[in-house]
This record gives sequence, structure tokens and C-alpha cells, in this order.
Amino acid sequence: GDSPVQRKQADTSVAYRKPLSPKVPENDARVMEILYGHERGNGEYTMGGLSCRTSFLPATDNSKVLPSLAVSGFAEGELDIMIDRTDDHYKEGWVLDVSKVERDTKRKVERCGGLGYIDMKIALYGVPDSGKLRLWLPYEGSATFDESNATKWFENIILCEANEKRSDKACKLNRDLTVVVGGEEVSDIQDIKGAAEYLKRQTCVSLAIPENAEVTSLGSVRSTDGRPLSAPYKEKFGRDDNDMGLIVDLTAKSMVTRKDGACCISHVVWEQYS
Repeated sequence: GDSPVQRKQADTSVAYRKPLSPKVPENDARVMEILYGHERGNGEYTMGGLSCRTSFLPATDNSKVLPSLAVSGFAEGELDIMIDRTDDHYKEGWVLDVSKVERDTKRKVERCGGLGYIDMKIALYGVPDSGKLRLWLPYEGSATFDESNATKWFENIILCEANEKRSDKACKLNRDLTVVVGGEEVSDIQDIKGAAEYLKRQTCVSLAIPENAEVTSLGSVRSTDGRPLSAPYKEKFGRDDNDMGLIVDLTAKSMVTRKDGACCISHVVWEQYS
């Protein structure tokens, strides 16, 4: 099959000139391509096939929020987001939650009719007791490849935490999270520089997909304890059993605590070859 470089050059999507930036941050090539696009020659760039899931409000498509990626390890339930989560909730799995400041602020403005604020930084939070969160990222490109190696299908994965005030002891995605992609542990997790920074804290990391990682068809996906997914449960992914995707397992390391700051996933972004 074509190499990734050849596939990029064959891309016929809309081309544009590289954005002018007086100070280009020093990131890996894979990150630069997500931020600026892929160079096509003659000073022209094209954007790759990007997908994103978040539970930040307002949500324009409720079928593409973070729980739509969850295979297992997610604390299911319809608990109102305004209710404080307990340690017991966190022991049921990764939970949809907001920071204390976010919830307290929302309560204050609701007493005044909401004041027009419709946004809310809802994200997935986990601690060691939450166990392993398993996600399945669907391949949403238009190409088909004859091999299972994930690097032929997917180019990059980005995880972000909510932009909220956090101490240095709070879980850092490049330090306190064990990530397994396509059955292989990720050894290269890098902060994204020059973008997605809040109060001098980097909020997004780039995951290098391991060279031996493999894609998995939806029909072959299993929960972390080996159970096949029921047909009704698979419907939320909006894909067929034969459609391919990438399994991502996230586990908070032992030093992470709720008191200091749980691991937080607010956005999952991935780039696929198309």
C-alpha cells in the first residue's frame, strides 16, 4: 500500500497557504501537522481528517460526546451534573464531572436565572480506584486499508484536560496517566506547546501511536474484562460491526488523588488517513 507520505500527497482536499505565525512553537512534526496542516508543496497545505469528541456544553451533537467513545470503565448513570460526586462514585469508574469552582459558579448564576451562561466544562475524571477506562475511536476516513497496523489508519491522538485552575500536584496527562493504544503501551506522550495553554499549564498532549498497535473492528471489541458488547450498546458508536477503530485504555497512576486533582479528559482528538 501507499506510505503515509504518499497518501498525504495524494490528498485532494482544499489547499491553503500556511498561516502566518511570528513565533512557531517547537512541537513534533505530527503535532505541527494537526495545528497547521500537511505541506503539499509550492507553499500549500491541506488539513488531514480530524475527529473530536467532548462533553463541554453547549453540545451541538449529543451523539458525539465523550461517553459515545466509552467501551467500559465509564460510570454509567444519569446523575445530574450539578450533584457533587463522591469517592464512591469515582470507585464505579471514570465519571462525568466538573471542577468545584465550575459547579459553585454555576450554582451562583442559576440563583440569578442563569445570566445567559450556557457553557459548562464537563469532562471525564478518574483516579486509581476508577480503574481502566477503555475507549474505541472509530476510523472516520473514507479509505480502506488491507492491514491491521494502526499507524496505517491513524496518524495522531490528542488528549486534553479541562481548562481550569489546577495545582502542579494535579494529574498531568504526560506524567500521571498510563495509556495503551491498540494493545501497546504509549511511551511517547508530549505536551503540545504554543496552543491549548491555561494559566501557564499545558492542557493537551500528543500520543505517538506505537508501531505495533493494531486496529480493531467494532464487532471484535471487548470490555476490559473480556465481555463482548451487546447490540444495543454498540449502537451508540454509530458504526457497523466491520468498521475499524482504535482501542485506547487510560489508567490513572497510583500517586493520583482527588484531593490534589484527578486525571481529567475533556477532549479526544484524532487524525486519520483518508
